[in-house]
Amino acid sequence: MSKSNSDKIYDVAIVGTGPGGSSAAFYLSKLGRSVVILDKEKLPRRKICGDAISQIAQKHLTEMGVLQEILAEKKGHWAEIGGLISPKRITYIDNSAEEIGSHLMISIKREIMDYKMTLAAKKEGAELVDEYNVKEVKFSEKHQLWTIIPHDEKQKKLKAKVLIAADGAVSKIARSLGIITSPPQAVCSSVYIKAGTHQYKEDGVCLYTQDILPGYTALFKEADGDLVFCCYIIPGGRYKTSDLQHVHQSFLSGEPYLSKALGPKAKIEPMNSAPLRLGGVKKSYSNQLLIVGDAAGMIDPLTGEGIQYAMDAGEIAANILDEGFNKNDLSEKFLKKYQKEWMKSFGRDFKWSTRMVKVIAKKPIFIDAFAQLCNDRGPSYMIMWAKIMTGSQSKLSFFKPKLALPLLLTAIKLSLKKK
Repeated sequence: MSKSNSDKIYDVAIVGTGPGGSSAAFYLSKLGRSVVILDKEKLPRRKICGDAISQIAQKHLTEMGVLQEILAEKKGHWAEIGGLISPKRITYIDNSAEEIGSHLMISIKREIMDYKMTLAAKKEGAELVDEYNVKEVKFSEKHQLWTIIPHDEKQKKLKAKVLIAADGAVSKIARSLGIITSPPQAVCSSVYIKAGTHQYKEDGVCLYTQDILPGYTALFKEADGDLVFCCYIIPGGRYKTSDLQHVHQSFLSGEPYLSKALGPKAKIEPMNSAPLRLGGVKKSYSNQLLIVGDAAGMIDPLTGEGIQYAMDAGEIAANILDEGFNKNDLSEKFLKKYQKEWMKSFGRDFKWSTRMVKVIAKKPIFIDAFAQLCNDRGPSYMIMWAKIMTGSQSKLSFFKPKLALPLLLTAIKLSLKKK
């Protein structure tokens, strides 16, 4: 990967090459700003994720030219046949793509997608430096510059007018600066299951069980025939984040649907895990500093989805920083606008997700009712729900009569039947 010019003062230094960091680098570079983007690992690198990419994220990938490359190289798999299994084992699996004539989700391995996003930023002019492990960052009030100091003393220190922390849910940078003080609240696991060793026929299914709610597990098919299995433990249920390995293994070894889908010869890699910071942080800015993506908790508390929100935030950050440079104002007061913009765009939705998590944890019958309604009404109802769950529509859309009333009535019917 390219080496950075240590004597240069960049407009923006970005730590982290995930969707948030790479999106910010792409949009800033497109606006003509000088950018260096750093990653501690050698690229391309594995990322723990469910690999399911929503329509909003697809729009950013298209803007970058990344989705076109992935499709041309046949490295993305459109989700067509899929659905869910509810706590009462009500199963709905169908082809939603036929109903709408398009696809809500595509599976792309994050190792492929993230790398192509960083290369897209590089094509726009960003300098990309991998294997650059940041030891600390320092801000000079006198010179109004950030200095980025690497662990490796052989590597050069870098200087920039603005720093973007896109360094993941733990965010060493945000914590070292005292902007974020709380730990991540949730955790997820991810494993690949080798193509040719499983018996899975669908494209993607989410499994909800009474004991894991409000968390869930999911299985998605990749373009190369591999499967990705992921497990999300979200606060509010029976399990703690420390229970992840037990929950992950118990699903793979004993859950009936998974046992049938994987078969007896499935080659499953060892479990990988990653923390999740949910619901958005209260402050994601400071003097000449922005926090983007997982580092700022831009993950939906209901779904564990963070890719599209990181991309949205990267574009918002780029536009606001460009405005700040033009006005010669990169102060904390001005950059507060960034917090307001992403909160308006998607952050307020997280509050409704948090409320819904509490409802689902206490009343899992609503998941059962949804699965039953999908069976009764077909793909159209599933699509309405899926668009809200994946962020294409506001969570408030759940309370529209055409969704809420049938769900409530079906939940009541199921409750009465149970009695």
